[in-house]
Amino acid sequence: MGTLHHSVGKGRLIDPVMGITSLLLMVILDLVTTAQGQNCSKPVLGGNMHLKGEGILLTTFSDGVSVNLACDVGHMSAGGSSTITCTAGTWSPVRMTCERKYCGSAGEVKNGNIDYSEGTQFGDTISIHCNTGFKMVGRPDIVCGDKGWMGRLPLCEVMTCDPPDPIAHGTFSPEKEDFYEYSQVVEFRCLNDYTLRGSKLLTCSEDGNFKPDPPACVKVECNDTRIENGDQDAGSRPPHRYQATMTFQCRPGYVMFGERTQICGIDSKWSPGVPECKLSATTKATTTSTTTTTTTTTTRSVKETDAPRPTDTAETGNNWLKWVIPILVIGICSGFCYGLWTYTKKKRGKRHGPVGRALMDGKMT
Repeated sequence: MGTLHHSVGKGRLIDPVMGITSLLLMVILDLVTTAQGQNCSKPVLGGNMHLKGEGILLTTFSDGVSVNLACDVGHMSAGGSSTITCTAGTWSPVRMTCERKYCGSAGEVKNGNIDYSEGTQFGDTISIHCNTGFKMVGRPDIVCGDKGWMGRLPLCEVMTCDPPDPIAHGTFSPEKEDFYEYSQVVEFRCLNDYTLRGSKLLTCSEDGNFKPDPPACVKVECNDTRIENGDQDAGSRPPHRYQATMTFQCRPGYVMFGERTQICGIDSKWSPGVPECKLSATTKATTTSTTTTTTTTTTRSVKETDAPRPTDTAETGNNWLKWVIPILVIGICSGFCYGLWTYTKKKRGKRHGPVGRALMDGKMT
């Protein structure tokens, strides 16, 4: 009985250990079984990529399932595996990367240029500019798309100008019936006695218009001017046309104020302005007064502050006449008196004869 009890007692001691071990084995087995059957949710991917194929529509993925990845539109793979796998509820790491596609050069634009400052990758925009004097035909901007540049390059055509309007009393050359191209020049000329006012050369500009404004043909004629106390020294004679010149000088005793040489301007006026001849500050004006008994001559110096009188001009200009005329009168009177005296003497001599002489001789003896 004792030995049996011991065996039975030993058996009772072993049963709890085996139970715990069995329990642990069952838990581990259950965990393994549960882990092997766990699904994966939709994977979190890198930038500019997406699931490919049927995986696009799924939200839950079974354990052990592999899915394929693809880059978004306008992007391409830069390396790495394009497949990930669901294992025990976890996705394998995403190794693939995607970058924007390159469009490269868009080509060349004749008479223009392309601005690539924004870049040449997907989504970037280039701008096209035409050279001065050329106009654009087409769109000025093109976008880099998934398949390359989305559009054709524009054209840069030369700017043209319509023929200028004709002007009265003038012509221009060369004459064309259709149009003039950018930078072409026309030259205007006036007919007969007309003068061109404005620029004679007009250029077809970048905005399609001739510049500067067209000139006009005008008839220029300055008046035949005269100045008081002065005379024309040199220059043209009437009619005085455009850019004709006249040169003046003042008479003795007068000083010129202004430019002595004048030019006939486009406005039919003398430029810079007709001068004036004014009495010199050093000129002396002489006035003479005469009475029946005496002659008095008074001389007055003209000061710089004295204003010249109208009579001063005539008196100064004719001073020599005041001296010559009296001398001539006195000379004529003297000659007349002498002739009269001589004539009277001779007549008296004839009237007395020899008798008169004898009487005179008798008186003397």
